[in-house]
Parts: sequence; C-alpha cells; structure tokens
Amino acid sequence: MAVADTLVVLAWQLLVVSTLVGSLWLAFRLGGPDRQVGSLLRERFYFGVPWGSLLALGGVLAVYLFVQGGLRHWHDPLAIPFSAWSYFYPLGVLFAGFAHVGPDHLLGNLTTALVFAPLAEYVWGHFPEPGRSRVSNPRVRAFVVFPLAVFGAGVLMSLFSWGPVIGFSGVVFVLIGFVLVRYPILTVVALATRSAVRTVTTALGEPVAVVEVTASVSSPWWYGIAIQGHALGFLVGVLAGVVLLRRRGVEPNPLRLWFGALLTTLSVSLWAIWWIRGATTYVLYRGLGVALVVALSVLITAALAASERPLMGGVTRRQAASAALVVPVLAMCLVAVPLNLAVVDSQPREASMTTGDYTVFYDEEVENRMFSVVDIEAFGETTEVTTSGVIVTSPERHIWGQEVSATELETYGDAMIRVGGLTWSETIEVERTGWVVGNETVYAVGFESDGERTHAYDSAPASADAVVDGRTITLVSESGTFLVEVEGDTGSERAPVPEAGEERTIDGLSIENDEGTLVASDGRTVVPIAHEERYTPRTDR
Repeated sequence: MAVADTLVVLAWQLLVVSTLVGSLWLAFRLGGPDRQVGSLLRERFYFGVPWGSLLALGGVLAVYLFVQGGLRHWHDPLAIPFSAWSYFYPLGVLFAGFAHVGPDHLLGNLTTALVFAPLAEYVWGHFPEPGRSRVSNPRVRAFVVFPLAVFGAGVLMSLFSWGPVIGFSGVVFVLIGFVLVRYPILTVVALATRSAVRTVTTALGEPVAVVEVTASVSSPWWYGIAIQGHALGFLVGVLAGVVLLRRRGVEPNPLRLWFGALLTTLSVSLWAIWWIRGATTYVLYRGLGVALVVALSVLITAALAASERPLMGGVTRRQAASAALVVPVLAMCLVAVPLNLAVVDSQPREASMTTGDYTVFYDEEVENRMFSVVDIEAFGETTEVTTSGVIVTSPERHIWGQEVSATELETYGDAMIRVGGLTWSETIEVERTGWVVGNETVYAVGFESDGERTHAYDSAPASADAVVDGRTITLVSESGTFLVEVEGDTGSERAPVPEAGEERTIDGLSIENDEGTLVASDGRTVVPIAHEERYTPRTDR
C-alpha cells in the first residue's frame, strides 16, 4: 500500500474513532455519569472488570496469531491441522474450538463473544451469595474459574461435534444460551449490539471498500454452518443457565423468556438445517428448522417456568421439560462418538504432491469420505455423496477433506493451501490452465511447493464443432501439456499447442495461436476452434 493510501486509511479510521469518542462524551455531558452502572459492575465484577472474558478472548486471539501463524499470515492462517478430525488426533481436538480458518471467521466470533462473554460472566459473578458456591474467592472466580469454563466448553464442543469442526462459535453459542435464560430480552438487544460492533470493527479495518462486479463462487450462505455444533453449544449453555437459576431460586418471566428464546434462535440461524447432494447441489430444510426452534423456545420456557405439579408419577412438568432439553444433547454426543472414532481410509495416489505427512491431490466426482463415514439413507437424502476439487489427506492425522472445490478453481484458476503442524508449515500453490472448446473445456491442474512442480490432473479431450477440410480437430491435455490432434481419413497427427503469436502445421492444417485464440486454416477456410480459459482475479488475498 502506498504512503498516500495509508494516510487516507488512517484519516478515515481517525474519523470513526473520533466520532465514537465524541458522541460518548456528549452523551455523558448531557446525561451525567451513571453511577448506578458502575456500582452494578463492581457488585458483579472484581474491580468492575470482566477479567475472565478478557483472558479467554485474548487466548483465542493468541491461538490465531501464534499457534496458527496468523501474525505472519493474517489472511491465510494454518487451519487444517487444528481442526477436530478424529479422536485419534488429539492435537486437532484440543485446538479446534479456538482456531479459525481466516480473519473474517475470527473477527465474527470474537465480536460476538465480546458482547456475550462479559454478560455470561456477569450472570456468573465474581462475588457469589454466601453459601451458594464452593468457590467464593473473587480473584479465583475471575482469573481461573471462568477462563477454565470457557476452555472446557471449547474442548467439549470439539469432542462432541460431528465432522472436522473448527472455530470458537460453539463456545459463543454456549454463552448465548447461558445468558438467554437469565436475561432473555437483553440477549435480543445484545444480538443487535453484536451487529453494531461488527459494523464498527469493519469500518476500522476497511474504512473504504471498492467492489467490482465479477463472477464468483456462489455457494449458499448457510452451506458450511456447523449447525449441529451450534445447537449443541446453545443447549449446553441453556442447561447450565437453568441449573444456575434453579440453585439461586430465580424464576424469569415466562412470556419474556419465550419471546427472547424465539427471537434469539431465529436470529442466530439455529433453524438452518442443511444437507448436500453431490458437489454442487445443496438442500435447506427451512420449514423443519423453524418448527424445531419454535418447539425449543417452548421447552426452554417450560424448563424454568412450568409448574412443579406432577406430570407422570413423581416427575414434574418442569423436570419433564428439562429432560426434553437433555435428550437431544445426549443424542448428539452419542452420535458424535462413533463418527469421531471412525478411521477414514486414504488410498495412495500417483498424481499427488506429498509434503511431510500430507498428501494433496485433485479429483472429480469422488466419494466424499467425510460424509460417507456411515452409510445412511433417510428422508430422501443419503450420506453417499461425491465431491470434486483439491483434497488433502494425512493418515497420520486422520485427515481427509476437500480444501478447494472444482468450481472455485474453475472460477479463479488458482488457490493456496497451507499444511503443517505445531512447528512447521508449507504452502502448496494450485494452478488450473485450460482451453475452451465450444461448450467444453480441456484443462489441467498442477501443484507447486518450494519450487517443486507436480502434475495432478488432466480432463477429458474435447473436439471442435467445426470440421476443416474434412478433418476433426481435438484438444488434448496430456500430463499438463496441451496438444492439438488433427484426424482425417488417412489417420491422425498431434502436436503441442503453439505459443502465442506462433503457428504450426499439423496434418496439412495451419494452427495459429492468435493471442489466446486457436485458429485453424486449410488455406481457404479460417475457423477459430478454441480460446484460453479466463479466470476472475482473486480479492481475498
């Protein structure tokens, strides 16, 4: 970035900060200092500060900067080894709940946690009522118990989530559920505050955004949401809040609790139940999801506000509602155990690149082994789905996952994949080149790392629609080299595609590369037969 551009960005950032500070100062001047707020904070926090939240969020940021290498590679941290791939890979399970795949992922979770972690810590409190807690020392509660609870929640989410999860969002949903049962309306307000915080942080990080209309990979926004992990975290937080409120004898207003629970579950997209059908088809069960969160809101309300009258035998209505919240948590945990104990078989590949214990290859319409760990067919869906793109495997770490889709590579033409571990990392560059022949494309995919190049994939040949002097012209990719094959009555002949501005004769036909367009001529007829594949420049680096 040029010095002038840097100064412009700093000027915009200064404008945002100064207007925020100025408006806050004016509000205090008009309304006077609210001593009641300070008093409330000091009643619940040690010296009025949510120390546990600051320590926990600082730890998440430290993982990104120092463990994942985000300090040097802010936009491209090391994420693959820090996902929860399997119980047989404890490093991933330990870090997955606190690691992130990129800055947007990190900042999205941190800004939400910045709102809800202090609220959860406020509900918990550094100064418990006498006789209500085994830990009464405010310093221990602030600097030890709350951060350890956050850490435990992160590991718990990694242990019992389905599939290779990564991110702090599971813990964030624990915090949201915990705060909801005590302050339902405040939770709804906090969600709006979260949006405001994200807007301000984005304005500070990118005060001016210039966007060009280009082709892009357009997977639906809900694809990839760890909906099971979010639901698990939310229910764990709700149950923890229910236990705490019952111990303290607090009973929230039923109507407020139901209304807050419904708005919260809808706002945080707990209704977004999705599945995939192959490499490019996605299914969203919106109706089912909305019905489930409405039912969940009723159960949350009943768990705290239902009567203590017996429903069946010695079980009260309130106990039955609480049990109904526990059942899905236990079910999700029981399903997670065999899924995370399953071993994904990684077959050796010839056209692949090996770096350390990782193998990277490209293939199309292969079995997606992250979904087909178990063979299930239900409600018209199946776990037997396929995927296409760049796939990373590591038998040692029990890793098998698609890191770059074929659609993304077709759009942008290149990608970078970082693999490694706690003490090392390598970047593998992926490149696709191709020629468009009519409605088909002939292309090749290759990898490069530390100056070493590996050819990974050749697509099927494609023939031009035009026939020149009775000859058929076909483009072929062979080990990454593009060839023109001319076939006539007497046989066929092939030769490499000429360089730009050059031409060559193949079986009596002149093939010219006119600045990226292949033109065939027999001296009387000139026909364009193919053009180089063009890619959209990336804006995410």
